Amino acid sequence: MHQLPLPASASPPGLSGWSLDVLLDQPDKARGGSLPASSFLSGVIEGFYGRAWTHRQRIEMLDWIAQAGMNTFVYGPKDDIKIRARWRETYNAAEAAEIQELVDAARVRKLNFMVAIAPCLDVVYSDASDLEALKRRLDQLLELGVTHFALLFDDIPSTMMPADEKVFPSFAAAQCFFANAALDYLASKAPAVRMLFCPTEYCGAFTGRDVAGSAYLKTIGAELDPAIGVFWTGPDIVSSSIDADGLRELAQVIRRKPVIWENFYANDYDIRRVYAGPLGGRDTEILGLVDGFITNPNNEFEANFVPVRATGLFANGAQGEEAAFALALEAWQPRFKLAFIGETLSPKEVRLLAELFYQPFKCGPEVEDLLVTARWLLKQDRPNVRDPEWQAGHDALVEFRDRIRDLFHRMTELENRDLFYAFHPYLWEAREEVTHLVTYLDWLAGDPAPGAEFPHRDRIYNFYRQGFTVAVQELLPRDANGRYRHGR
Repeated sequence: MHQLPLPASASPPGLSGWSLDVLLDQPDKARGGSLPASSFLSGVIEGFYGRAWTHRQRIEMLDWIAQAGMNTFVYGPKDDIKIRARWRETYNAAEAAEIQELVDAARVRKLNFMVAIAPCLDVVYSDASDLEALKRRLDQLLELGVTHFALLFDDIPSTMMPADEKVFPSFAAAQCFFANAALDYLASKAPAVRMLFCPTEYCGAFTGRDVAGSAYLKTIGAELDPAIGVFWTGPDIVSSSIDADGLRELAQVIRRKPVIWENFYANDYDIRRVYAGPLGGRDTEILGLVDGFITNPNNEFEANFVPVRATGLFANGAQGEEAAFALALEAWQPRFKLAFIGETLSPKEVRLLAELFYQPFKCGPEVEDLLVTARWLLKQDRPNVRDPEWQAGHDALVEFRDRIRDLFHRMTELENRDLFYAFHPYLWEAREEVTHLVTYLDWLAGDPAPGAEFPHRDRIYNFYRQGFTVAVQELLPRDANGRYRHGR
């Protein structure tokens, strides 16, 4: 093994006495930042774990990105083993042809097309042969017309190979050396390239909630070439909010504005959920504090129309969660064409679908209101079912169940089968659960005798969950916040 020399640790040129105070406080006419609008990256990264999108879907995603007023698509599905597990291998002729087609399609739409490489699982940073393998990958992509690249070092232990421990003072220093070498090589081959870097500590939680004290991020700030952008997901992997103060603190540590890797719509961590609502927990104030805003959305391609449109509205400075949601739904409705009968789902039906599968931290407004009603109906062991208010609440839940049932049946007739299957398992579960709830309320309304059992012994609902994972969950009874305490 040939070990590469370790460069002397030093701050990047031109950063002596460096401060972001002036940079972060200068409003940009287009986006609120000091960088030209053209250098602000906005768009979509196909960066999730699980089944990747098809080539046809990626071409369509380029249209969605352009229509949403954004400028970037990042090709980085974890399911492409040559991005992560087999990162040293170049693409074969068929794979290269598809990437070439994506490059050309992006160029026609005036979009940036970026390709990710994630050598983090087994790279030896000090091994010259690994750097040569990376250069071969870069050469092939350059030949295909790719000029935007992302090096990803996410979701790995913060440890080094024994050979690297002899050469580099830290894990972060090794990554900086590797990324800087890649950028230097690209700059020698092409006049205009751009590189992003996903750090191993890519959110506040991974720093122990101490961004300012993170030795890892301090090294990234000091040693990573200032031309390389740094991804950040916010305080958490999936952040309920991203605020300006947190971004200012991060920028001081990494000595540049971050690029937001937005996991708000990601669902690869929870295969029983999907998201089709507006972007929440972010104010457009943060746009001036970042160099980009790129969403990593649902695995299901067709579930991403509203997320992409809502992200585009936000990235272009649109204020108002509800207004963005309404605009996105209006643009989405034509995709819900029913086969044979020549009509589409109504705006009310499309909105119900999106409100059922709204955001990771809450349901849509109407759905939340009905859940409040359901909790009130069930808060007493023996409710007064003759109370007009209780009966009105019961009726509201019955009507809600019927709407979900009707939506489910209408969705089965969609002409776009990919759109149908994107939501089918989630909507099926919603229908079954709300039917079970209403059936129980109907039973209560009959004033059952004390000690009566529901459902009847000969009826077990077909969505009742059993099996290994349920058995494990039952071993660890959690509270409403997902936490449990031993000995209680």
